[in-house]
Amino acid sequence: MGDPSPDDRLEETTEKPNRAPPEDDPTDSFDLEHAQRVRVGVTRGESDLEVGPPREYPDRADVSVRPEPTDDHRIVLSIDAMAGDHATGHADIELTPAEARTLGDRLEETVRWMSDAGD
Repeated sequence: MGDPSPDDRLEETTEKPNRAPPEDDPTDSFDLEHAQRVRVGVTRGESDLEVGPPREYPDRADVSVRPEPTDDHRIVLSIDAMAGDHATGHADIELTPAEARTLGDRLEETVRWMSDAGD
């Protein structure tokens, strides 16, 4: 038998391996080193603080990541959600560089698993 044709080689390289789901539960979590650095704030109206189940679901939300310029090199993950004109939810999670890498690895692994499972 001769060498595989270019088409055969293309098929070999474009086939996705049959990957199993991540070894841990895909909803696996990890503990933060500094849990006291997690802040969650919820407002309803202009000044009321309210804790409990949501009565309005967000119609806009965003996630941001930024470095915290301190000596202990933290990364801040912020989540903001807005519903209507005044209802907002906000969470700031300060991660160590190792925790940020772990989160990135978990996200990458989960996205890869979901992408492969959908094919």
